[in-house]
Amino acid sequence: MRNWRSFYEILKYPLEVLFAGVILCGLGNLVTNPLFGLSDIITNTYARAGAEMLNRIGQFLIVNFPLLFLIRLSARRGGSANSIISSAAGYVAYLTATMFFTDTSLPSTSYSSILGLSISRSTVSYLANTSHYPLQTGIFGALITAAISIWSFNRTRRRNEYGFFSFLSKESACTIRTIFCCTLAGTAVAFGWPFLLKFIQRVVRFISVDTTNPINLALYGIMDRLLGTLHLGTLIRQPFWYSTNGGSWVNVAGISVAGDVNIWTAQLSANALTGMAGRFFTPYYVLNIFAVPAMIWSMFFLNTDAMERRRTWLLFLLGTLASWLSGTMLPLELMLVLLCPLLYMFHLLYTGVLYGLFQALHVYLGYYSTDTLTMSALPGTLGEFISYLRYPNLTRSLLIAAAVGAVSMVIYFFATRIYFKYLSVDLFRTGEKELYVNTTIKAIGGIENVKMVQSSISSLTVSVYDPNRMDLSRLRNIGSCRVYETRAGYTICFGAPSTMVRIAIEQAMRDSIRDVNNMQQ
Repeated sequence: MRNWRSFYEILKYPLEVLFAGVILCGLGNLVTNPLFGLSDIITNTYARAGAEMLNRIGQFLIVNFPLLFLIRLSARRGGSANSIISSAAGYVAYLTATMFFTDTSLPSTSYSSILGLSISRSTVSYLANTSHYPLQTGIFGALITAAISIWSFNRTRRRNEYGFFSFLSKESACTIRTIFCCTLAGTAVAFGWPFLLKFIQRVVRFISVDTTNPINLALYGIMDRLLGTLHLGTLIRQPFWYSTNGGSWVNVAGISVAGDVNIWTAQLSANALTGMAGRFFTPYYVLNIFAVPAMIWSMFFLNTDAMERRRTWLLFLLGTLASWLSGTMLPLELMLVLLCPLLYMFHLLYTGVLYGLFQALHVYLGYYSTDTLTMSALPGTLGEFISYLRYPNLTRSLLIAAAVGAVSMVIYFFATRIYFKYLSVDLFRTGEKELYVNTTIKAIGGIENVKMVQSSISSLTVSVYDPNRMDLSRLRNIGSCRVYETRAGYTICFGAPSTMVRIAIEQAMRDSIRDVNNMQQ
């Protein structure tokens, strides 16, 4: 668990970059989305160009966030610019190998033009006449490449300078080894990945059999959020958003429209909503407008340091605005996976419940879009929700969605607090919590050495009377991935257990004071 929690500390920076990309997409969407009305008001060419530019920058950061994770992970673990260059070269080699050796009969959603890589002409028979793109493996490809580049970097540091390839510098040897191993890994993935794709296709077919069944919709919701977090959302979204698996509708001109997004967009444009499209998007409005902001502010109030809350309140406000404007939960979900996996599981299951509930109630609010983006799509925004108020036939759906949203807000707020205060460690009462608390108290020099203790969702801050009594090595052994000194004291990065450890230490301080008072009496 200590190694797992260290990933959160390492990957906080790319998460912040991804968060910035989400905000940029949301701001650009405000101007470019015709539903909001700003596109009719803002007619200046440069203003519209700026909005589209923000959208493009944000989309690039969202689509390529596995590369950001790869670079950060390689740089932090390898500790050198050489590891960054090696990992980037290895990632290209990995993608190229999947492009050359993947079965060409897979569904089109299995491929993606990552970093612009493609094959349009080739002398190889099975690659000729058609374009080919790298296999879309999401975050898995970045993790595989990062593991290889880190291993290669560490192996190169122990390299014998008088070996057979001694004429190569260590940096060149590291890069060559990384490229070679990533090529092998990409080839292996090209042959093994189709088995996972076949499983996902079976799930898609199972859901497609009856998309009016609440159980099928619940399964779709869970798979959508799970694959979306792994950067594989296209595999589940494309069939239902833009193909006949999501339904079909014939307009007044006799033209058949396929896919939930296309049907909703066409019906909304023609003011001919049938009340059946939009089933794959309704829970987004509840999650983005109500549930996610509640979770964000619950985390904010879990920080017991008033000074720290004053310093970070703007960040949490931006997080709320991003949830309202961009309609994507990706940054938060990635943080949950790294920091508190159990809370992420709750989020997945609750999403499935929402899909099943809205299908059972026949409540549908769709997603208006004229493009075919899935990775960087922005469904379920507050602006879109408000824009639907002018459609009388959507009143019932809007009222029910708002009521469910209000209940979900309360559930998410208290579920987050309960998790961090009571469930983040030692859920099955194995004694792990006591081990954390007792070892921490010993490491900070005893309970009598504690002046003040504060906590947030990821760290514990302890102010002590005598710093010389601190034993930092013991803190690292118990599970702290980082310890550093601040103005408020020593900050110990325990991850999600920090709040529970702080509560136990405060209880021990009260018990100590009570014992002293009893002795004096």
